[in-house]
Amino acid sequence: MIAACLVLCTSIAAFATFFQTFETGTSGWFGATQVPTGTHLIVSDTLPFHAEDGGSAFTRWGGYSETFPVGGYTTSIDIYLDISAPYGNALAPAFDNDTRFDWTSAISTPSCGHRRDFAFNAGFYTDTDSTGSGPRFVISASNNTGRGGAFPKNPGRNPYTITTEGWYTFEHRFRDNGFGVLAVDLTIRNDAGIPLMMWTLSDPSDIIGSTVGGNRYGWFPTDEFPYLAFDTSMLVGFQDYCQVPPSTASGKVTGGGWIPWLNDKASFGLTVKTDSAGNPSGNLTYQDHGVSARTVKSSTITSLTLDGNCA
Repeated sequence: MIAACLVLCTSIAAFATFFQTFETGTSGWFGATQVPTGTHLIVSDTLPFHAEDGGSAFTRWGGYSETFPVGGYTTSIDIYLDISAPYGNALAPAFDNDTRFDWTSAISTPSCGHRRDFAFNAGFYTDTDSTGSGPRFVISASNNTGRGGAFPKNPGRNPYTITTEGWYTFEHRFRDNGFGVLAVDLTIRNDAGIPLMMWTLSDPSDIIGSTVGGNRYGWFPTDEFPYLAFDTSMLVGFQDYCQVPPSTASGKVTGGGWIPWLNDKASFGLTVKTDSAGNPSGNLTYQDHGVSARTVKSSTITSLTLDGNCA
């Protein structure tokens, strides 16, 4: 990758990607703390840094979007599930039974208001029941968060148990169900990218273009752990921002790279600059190398925002 964080925005309905691995900071995130590998005995998923939740950490994925894109879009984040002793340091006890976190990726309305959340509800358990016994995470999916609205072990939500410590990808795939209604596939993958479990949430009132717009936030609304490590957050898809990010005057970015996309990868290349008044120009090319096999070229560059080593 050309950088640890990247947001690309081109024409009004354009390909955009948000990509943050926290190697150079936490740009695009709020409430996240950059920490070096080894913090709380956790090796970063992408060396040498990752992030910890400083309290209700969230991202806008580069900006809210008002239109649901043709082909949908995907958001994902890697979260470390600390299951085995030692917990954080050699003397730390295990987390209390039923310690929880929620991770949600939300959708907007066409008028850029909040429409609905799609949440992974996760809990750490040491008890014995139908979900297993001993230290483990139990995870389910719903449209609610918090103790008053969700329960990881809810038998009606097909809870899934993880007993192996490590990094896991929490992925949301927002798509048309084939009848103009939003469906969201919430998938957990192991560190090798292999799908372990998927839930699909869909409400018949979520009509694309009528009640459903584009992306909203990614958020940890619940986090009861003394530390929660995460890494490699991204959005891949098309966006038309509710509010285009302001350009940085006299800036220039040239680069390229690749990002994981479904079970394959996609590549991109770009050259973008702004004049002294912040007016942007340049070009960007994006290409799927998997089943989609599509190439997209920018028609207009609408914004270039620089933040330290990030663009």
